[in-house]
Amino acid sequence: MPLNVSRFKKIPELVKILSLLGSLTLLIYLGTIKFRPPGMSVIWFTIGCSIVFDICTIAVLLKEYDISIMAIRMLPYAAIECIGSILAIICYVISMAISISSEEVTDDFGFLVVAIFCFIIALIHVFNLVVNVRRWNNGSHHLNPAGVYEYSNYGSEA
Repeated sequence: MPLNVSRFKKIPELVKILSLLGSLTLLIYLGTIKFRPPGMSVIWFTIGCSIVFDICTIAVLLKEYDISIMAIRMLPYAAIECIGSILAIICYVISMAISISSEEVTDDFGFLVVAIFCFIIALIHVFNLVVNVRRWNNGSHHLNPAGVYEYSNYGSEA
């Protein structure tokens, strides 16, 4: 199966590329800051997990596995994407708060830039969450149409 690169010309998939580029930019910029206050490991962890999540979702979308594969117990790809986006939003908001408090303590403008990048990437993940909640909602009524299961629960034959 060839890679479907043309898929990333549309907005929902382009968001994943923007998130990856934002995380890589944040990683490079954070590496240039000299002072390392406590709590920086949370920001590094957030960036690392976000990069891994973005690379995995881009690989799934390139190979078009999101259309053909139901992951865990009939959980659609959009649900997994929603869970990842929620976790990324939480981690980036925490990282933003740590960056703002580090900027207040150290008076280093670099931490304010990190906080702005964290806010922008969190907004990207909010957009991704909204898109995937809509996809999940639109596709969820096709999983178990009415009348498919003729048996009652707990094995009773009534």
